[in-house]
Amino acid sequence: MNFNLVTNPWIPVRLPDGRAETLGLQDLFQRSTGIADLAVAAHERISLMRLLVCITHAALGAPADPEEWEGWGSDMEDKVCAYLKEWKPQFELFGDGPRFLQKKFNDPKDYPTAQIVYQLSTGNTPTLLDHVGDDPRDFPPGFLARAILVYQNHFVGGSLASKVKGNGPALKALHSFLIGKNLRQTLILNCLDLDTLGPLDLGRPSWEGGGGNSLLGRLAPSPCKLWLVDEGRRILIDQGEMYPEFEESGIREPSTAVIDGKRNGNDTPVLLRASVGKGIWRDLHALTVHSKEERKGPLSFLSHFSAKQDPAVTLWCGELIKAKDAKILDAVESVFTIPWRLFEVAGRIRYQKGVAYAELLHSRLKAAVFIYGKTMKHESALSDLASRHYWTALDQKFTELVELAKLAGTPEDPMGAASFGETSDPWTKIVRHAVRAAYDAACPRSTPRQLQAYAAGLKQLAPKSPRKTPAKS
Repeated sequence: MNFNLVTNPWIPVRLPDGRAETLGLQDLFQRSTGIADLAVAAHERISLMRLLVCITHAALGAPADPEEWEGWGSDMEDKVCAYLKEWKPQFELFGDGPRFLQKKFNDPKDYPTAQIVYQLSTGNTPTLLDHVGDDPRDFPPGFLARAILVYQNHFVGGSLASKVKGNGPALKALHSFLIGKNLRQTLILNCLDLDTLGPLDLGRPSWEGGGGNSLLGRLAPSPCKLWLVDEGRRILIDQGEMYPEFEESGIREPSTAVIDGKRNGNDTPVLLRASVGKGIWRDLHALTVHSKEERKGPLSFLSHFSAKQDPAVTLWCGELIKAKDAKILDAVESVFTIPWRLFEVAGRIRYQKGVAYAELLHSRLKAAVFIYGKTMKHESALSDLASRHYWTALDQKFTELVELAKLAGTPEDPMGAASFGETSDPWTKIVRHAVRAAYDAACPRSTPRQLQAYAAGLKQLAPKSPRKTPAKS
């Protein structure tokens, strides 16, 4: 079977008119100005964006500093297509020669290829209408190519590969990518200049004989040694490259952000993570730090925003969320269009304080529901229901909230120097309305007993005024 990733279609894309198409690498780069975006799930988008940025850098190099972005990549189509033509033999999916992100080895033990596809059930992990028994499944070559790329980026270990140590470098972090008016601009916006890249080398990708902890070595990683057999129905797996984690090495992916956290009880920088059930918008202030001194936001943001300020910025954020036992919990993603003001100190601090106020009222909501349940002598209060109702209401108000942060420090600022909760500004009103509606949804009051419990819990939602110390006579 012959299938080459340069010429054969395997990457789903969306065109400006909404139509979907599947393209090979060569067609994708040749038509990049006429492609609106990728049309894939969150975990595939992370892996494909990293690969496409890797190929772009490998073909074009990188600017020396942020001031050199003007005109960089104007010859991207010609140079990248020439590069892919030169390295085309390295992008084969099958055959006895070089293969894309695979390395030949002998092992008596192989696995059904379905076991490297996170969204499918295998063995003792069936999902509804997705369990097909012991026979290995047949997959189209394009599906196999994306599965291998995703597995190498997001490898989590577990029983499938207990002898393989380490994780894929794209794992255990929220990834953020700038989105341009077309795919060509999106790829350029997510490349880095050498100055922003800092101590990490640009390096060479694995198909050029590079790899390791260079930028291009990590963007197209190989934490596993893989080899497809039986026409792709089964796969061999063994130890591949080792990629140290950020907390150990200080090396991170350019699309991740750093926040202050704890490790083994000690304060330390950690990578920003997504959480199941928590809207990514609540962490946007951590993504908009782009100063050279702090270097906490995604490096691609720092690389491009130092030279140019846009009135609004569109970004995609997502993560493949993993539990401690290497099981995949969920894949989350969001797209935001946010004002440039949120990347400035005043707007970012206002937004961060607004989110903190929303979380403060969420804690009061849980306390109120707990008091209600205790008064009603319920075995368990409906705090989960109240929390879902509350955060869903605020999720739907994101556009209004981020617009309010844009007004910080301007003459139109409805808060002035006041803190959240001290005035009747729109943000405070939205949060208070959401918390009261959530409390009402979780705590009915149709009987005298319920009314008594409702009133007892409602006291927890009242603003806490500072206790006054009586004056000494």
